[in-house]
Amino acid sequence: MSPRRAAAAIAFLYLFLGYIWISFSDRFLLTIAAESSYLTELQTYKGWTYVTITAGLLYLLAYRALQRERNLSERDGLTLLLNRHMFERELASEIQYAHDNQQNLSVIMLNIDGFKQINSHVSLEAGDKFLIAVAGELREACHQQALIARFGNDEFAIALPDSTWPDDVLPLLQQIQRRIAHIRISESPQLSFTASAGLALYPRDGSAASELIDAADLALEQARQTERGSYKLYNAELSAIMSNKARLLFDLKSAIEKRQLTVVYQPQFCVSENRMTGLEVLVRWNHPERGIIPPCDFIPLAEQNGLICGITDFVMQQAISELTEYGLLYRDVQRVSFNVSAADFNGNESCDRFLSNLALLPGDWSVIELELTESAALLNLEGVKQVLEKLTEKGVQVSLDDFGTGYSSLNTLRLLPIKEVKIDQSFVKDIVQNKQDAKLVKTILAMAQALHLRVVAEGVETHAQANYLMKAGCEEFQGYLYARPMPINHLVTFINNLKQQQRAQS
Repeated sequence: MSPRRAAAAIAFLYLFLGYIWISFSDRFLLTIAAESSYLTELQTYKGWTYVTITAGLLYLLAYRALQRERNLSERDGLTLLLNRHMFERELASEIQYAHDNQQNLSVIMLNIDGFKQINSHVSLEAGDKFLIAVAGELREACHQQALIARFGNDEFAIALPDSTWPDDVLPLLQQIQRRIAHIRISESPQLSFTASAGLALYPRDGSAASELIDAADLALEQARQTERGSYKLYNAELSAIMSNKARLLFDLKSAIEKRQLTVVYQPQFCVSENRMTGLEVLVRWNHPERGIIPPCDFIPLAEQNGLICGITDFVMQQAISELTEYGLLYRDVQRVSFNVSAADFNGNESCDRFLSNLALLPGDWSVIELELTESAALLNLEGVKQVLEKLTEKGVQVSLDDFGTGYSSLNTLRLLPIKEVKIDQSFVKDIVQNKQDAKLVKTILAMAQALHLRVVAEGVETHAQANYLMKAGCEEFQGYLYARPMPINHLVTFINNLKQQQRAQS
């Protein structure tokens, strides 16, 4: 109801009650005391009764209105936890009390890992239910003196007065993480979530509310980048690391916008036939001041900050352009593999992005292969499936990278249009010495053969590894033993030398 209608309804109710009171109270008094000398005194009592009742109603209305206004200004509307403003204000009071009484205090920042899956793939209502359930678990786990707040979306804050690390705080944090991991939503009961946490301690990490919150937030960010469901305690070194990452992120955004990244190509081989079967395209970043930045440093940073789609688009467009310009595509290169992320399949525009990038191809799209890891596929299985089905209709092939490192590889193969699996280099590295790795590789090869899937072993660096894989039945290889990643001009030379070698052998 709008404020105008609510006010009109209250005014109408007041007028109605006043009319009823005036109309019937006088008649009642005249009926019972018309000739009484106490009539004037009774009229006075009647007036005071009316004033008392209306004052009570006015108090009730004012109280409810002011309470609602206070809740809106102090509480999160969904969970009824404190909002950020009130949390900071209450935390400042607790810090002052801790200072006066020489007590410790702890601040915990919590973030639900992967929460966006609920809103994007189930419903917003389900997401709200989950957040309300998290708030309930926090209330039950924490003692009455704790301050609990929701800062926004899936981020929560907890302040624990008179608490010491780790004796008081760590058991509580672990209990909270277990409780959140057990929350289920009825619309999608198979989904479960972890909570990452960052912690800051008073007086060690700050003497003001904002300082402690910022410190805990930095620790939370580091925890999220390290491992899902983990926690980090703030320290000065951590602050320096996060500051460095912030600068690196700023530079990465600039490099993507200005197209300062480059691509390199690593050939894949069928050794028994001595021929190149395809290329994997990899991205490189040569920072103007820091030099070469390893992909393991900037790719996770891009994924965590919504930049990976820009990198994917650049790599696809640049590689197709270079391979076409040098006349390699379709003639010498029959398959080009691109690494894609789970984020590449988020949103309604994801399919259009791939179609736009691949529209640059001068010929058949079957030359293109998209490589995605199993863990990435499972983050957004339905979205990945829908996009890949549309692309495979146009001839695009799909490869499952890091095969065997996930928890449900067979299910992923069943649900997605996979044509190739790549044996992870972690299994190849010790395949000669490690019997467990050798058994696993043989199992993967047998399964791939039964399902008519192509297999590529990556990370092959020694002849012993290659010989073992060939005897086990693997035909395609990728690794430093055969070729390192190289820029386009070196690739042209490499292919020409390979042709000469083949002609000499024939």
